[in-house]
Amino acid sequence: VVCSDFLAALRDPYNVLNVAENTKYNVVTICPPYEEIVYGDLLQALSTCPVLADDAIVMIEYPVELNCLPHVIVSNEDVENKKTLIGLRNRKYGRTVIAMYIVNPTGTLDGAESRPEEFVSLR
Repeated sequence: VVCSDFLAALRDPYNVLNVAENTKYNVVTICPPYEEIVYGDLLQALSTCPVLADDAIVMIEYPVELNCLPHVIVSNEDVENKKTLIGLRNRKYGRTVIAMYIVNPTGTLDGAESRPEEFVSLR
């Protein structure tokens, strides 16, 4: 568990998280304070984060008032660590929604079928 500024940790994980240069994570959960972040910045930072392994699962918690996160996330920056995140699940639990993404899917992870129909308006 790491408690830190999410943008700093995603953009410069080697210094902020104090991990080795070749470290890769297979599961990441993000539960930001709803009122204090810009979700567009979060998604862009995820799409260029160098510590996310191919086929990593990323879970993002967000408020239902946001309506819905996109099904596909791709960096709009021309960077070396550019990644594609494909939405697998997007489920509402009361006021909270949890979106699950797979990073650079290779097709080797069982049960990782995308359900784009879940990434539509939740209202």
